[in-house]
Amino acid sequence: MRVPAWDVAAAVMLSAFMVAVSAAARVVQPEARPVTTLGVALLVLSGAALAVRRVAPLVSFTLAVGAAAAYLGMRFAGWPVYLGAFAGLLVLVSEVGRTRLWVPLAAVGGAAIAVVTGPPEGWDPVRMLTVAAVWTVVAVVAARFAHTRRRLMEREAAARVVQERLRIARELHDVLSHSLASISLQAGVGLHLVDRQPEQAREALRGIRQISTDALAQARAALAVVRTPGEEAAPGLADLEELIATVRASGLSVEADIDLDDRAVPEVIGSTAYRVVQEALTNVMRHAGDGAHARARLRCVDGWLEIDVTDDGVSATGPVGPPGHGLRGMAERVSAVGGTMRAGATPGSGFTLHARLPLRGTE
Repeated sequence: MRVPAWDVAAAVMLSAFMVAVSAAARVVQPEARPVTTLGVALLVLSGAALAVRRVAPLVSFTLAVGAAAAYLGMRFAGWPVYLGAFAGLLVLVSEVGRTRLWVPLAAVGGAAIAVVTGPPEGWDPVRMLTVAAVWTVVAVVAARFAHTRRRLMEREAAARVVQERLRIARELHDVLSHSLASISLQAGVGLHLVDRQPEQAREALRGIRQISTDALAQARAALAVVRTPGEEAAPGLADLEELIATVRASGLSVEADIDLDDRAVPEVIGSTAYRVVQEALTNVMRHAGDGAHARARLRCVDGWLEIDVTDDGVSATGPVGPPGHGLRGMAERVSAVGGTMRAGATPGSGFTLHARLPLRGTE
């Protein structure tokens, strides 16, 4: 496992600080032993132990506290060595999650630092108890903080899993809903023409085969992200023409009015726009009735990608029920990128969907 550069830099800075301040501290500690080459080596070792705190926290704690205890036991001058010892304690508590492991190690380390604080001048209970008390307080506070941090990380991980499941569910819904609606229309055409115009019925069957093949490919792409994230690219604006051609081949009359500069549209916005148009046209195929005509219009206006999909099919009558999974999925997609969406029946007949997706601040 690679040692992070930040950890190495922090270890170097702590070592340099302890060496520099300890050398100057003898001015106010004339009774202490001068910092020799051995003392400098112990200070450097205590600070350098931080460099491996992520890859080997137990080794880091042992080196930091062991070197500090040896330095204090030899009565070298300088208080900064306590920083190295307490840094080792923080590494142990924050990086080792098992309480049964870090508690006894922290107790042994704290006892060692407290004991070497006293002799050989003579036992100083007040000083030793003060060091032990501070050690205990730091360990408890660090343990609470580490526990809270782990809980937050677990919640964030669980939230990411839920969001990924919802994203995959939306992808599969969009793919399957659109494909099955297209297959249903093609099958209806084939059944109607199978006796009178078998060649056109055969074309409808070929269309069904192609649609089902494309649907399987897109479903595999959506599920492949679970195993190899980022491997499959989501469809975007460049795929809109193919989408509309597929819808037209299913028997729905679609007028496309697309005036976009693909370079000005972020990839995530382009993918969202594709899914919105796909689901809107799928709804037309499923609900608008025979002979319906649809129009898809996309424009970039004042920093927004404006999407309008309308049809002149059968309008809903009576009370309108709650939105289905398709409309909810579209609303979630649009909201996730900071956009807005509204949809509803138009007076007389037909249905209108309007979405606005931001072109900035989505990277």
